[in-house]
Amino acid sequence: MVRGDQGLQIVIDPQEWFRLKQQLDAFDPALAKGLRKRIRNAGQVGAEAVKTRLRLPSPGDGPDSGEGRAALIAATKVSVSFAKRAAGARIATGSSRLSAAHKGLLNVYNKKTFRHPTFGDRDNWVEQEGRPYFGAAIYDAINQAVVNEIWSALDDATKAIGARAR
Repeated sequence: MVRGDQGLQIVIDPQEWFRLKQQLDAFDPALAKGLRKRIRNAGQVGAEAVKTRLRLPSPGDGPDSGEGRAALIAATKVSVSFAKRAAGARIATGSSRLSAAHKGLLNVYNKKTFRHPTFGDRDNWVEQEGRPYFGAAIYDAINQAVVNEIWSALDDATKAIGARAR
């Protein structure tokens, strides 16, 4: 597992993923589709942990309509790539999925505390508690069972290629 700025990635040698995907496509594209689905479902466990943490009320006494957290929840996705250089499963809350009003929240809410102007008054700044929703939430959720599911999906796909090649 690799922790990035905007998410967490489970990475297996990209060259191996790329070769496996090519082999699956050559024998049966449905196998590649099934592999992608199983890996996405395994990653969904981590994404749900992030969303669960974001559903919690805003900590401290900060005003909270829940709209910003709902936007972060909607922007949290799992992607699976078999590209030659960037293969893997990625859980991320993407800024491209957020409105301009919520992009700033993406940068600060994952911190323990952050500062912001009071009701837009740039002369009056306050500190507010955030709620880190990445990192520990995902590490707690992505246990050995999830990692084993990804390996199992890869093993099953590899075995399917071998069985059909005979």
